[in-house]
Amino acid sequence: MIINYKNRNKFVVLILLFCHFLCFSQNEILTDSISKKGYPYKLPIWGQKAYDKGFGDQLQLPLGVNLNYVYAFIDMEITEFALNIGDYDLSSIINIETLNFTEVSATTSGVNLRADFWLFPFMNIYGLYSKISGGTNVSLQPTWKDALGNILVQLPEFGASVDFDALAYGAGTTLVFGYQNYFLSTDINYSATETELLDDQVGVLNLSARLGYKFDLSKKNPDFFLAAYVGVMNRDFVGAKGSSGSIQFNEVFPDIDNVFNEKIDTKVEQNNQAIANLNPISDASEVIRLKAQNIALEEIQNKVNDSEAFTNSINYFIKKDMIQTRTFQFGFNLQLNKHLMFRGEYGISGSQKFILTGLQYRFGIKN
Repeated sequence: MIINYKNRNKFVVLILLFCHFLCFSQNEILTDSISKKGYPYKLPIWGQKAYDKGFGDQLQLPLGVNLNYVYAFIDMEITEFALNIGDYDLSSIINIETLNFTEVSATTSGVNLRADFWLFPFMNIYGLYSKISGGTNVSLQPTWKDALGNILVQLPEFGASVDFDALAYGAGTTLVFGYQNYFLSTDINYSATETELLDDQVGVLNLSARLGYKFDLSKKNPDFFLAAYVGVMNRDFVGAKGSSGSIQFNEVFPDIDNVFNEKIDTKVEQNNQAIANLNPISDASEVIRLKAQNIALEEIQNKVNDSEAFTNSINYFIKKDMIQTRTFQFGFNLQLNKHLMFRGEYGISGSQKFILTGLQYRFGIKN
């Protein structure tokens, strides 16, 4: 075929237009295919809608496994306490006021395993399983007072600690809201703890809210970022009816029975010496007061010794509550890529401390 110069230019233009049309059509077909493919994972529900609105790159992979280390210190108070030994009623002699608990605290630490999934783009559901070890510290300084509030006798402070192992499991949900790089999350979870020290489970309800900002650490890699936040958490026992058991005081608090009797005897003797040095007429009111003290002291001593409360095994009921349920939280999430994230969180209040650190791995199940 022979093509002259003018026709050859027209032919080249036609070839270029055809190639351009062919490339444009292929790109359009490829773009249309990607658009139809859309969000590739089964979860979350409405994931495709979030993808269509341009939030696809902001969605986490829908499934996750977290391995965390958790430490907690909690100051508590004893709100109910009762003793029972045979036919003896010790409520007027040995109770919360007379035992005078000066410290009741618990320390726990352990590994926490958490599995989660995004049900909706804004709602995460998770389950928890923890293996915990810890200890409870109890200190008391038994003190008996008269009707006017004057101290009759006060024993030295006794302290004891009990170590324990426990298993905890629970579930919760997190709601997340975001605007540009700012985010707000609220969380609620419930966990039940089982230990050989208690007949019943101990339930704990956690409510928390966090406000934070996402710092992009790489312009080339939007999946590499640091999210820092502050918040508040409220943690409290749920349905705690107290616990019962048996105790032998002189095993937990050694020599408490001997110290008790020595203190009573010493105080009575001091009162008798003071009475001997007083004028029975001019100091009659003081003499009457000291004699009344001695009668009260001897009554307390006789009741405690007759019941053998400090030497025998006795039944008890005790109920503990957290002194302060709220902590302020500070934390971060450092995401390396779509699959790996480090997390750290610290909580503090006047009577609580909380530390969490861990590693998260995320993945998805494709359509």
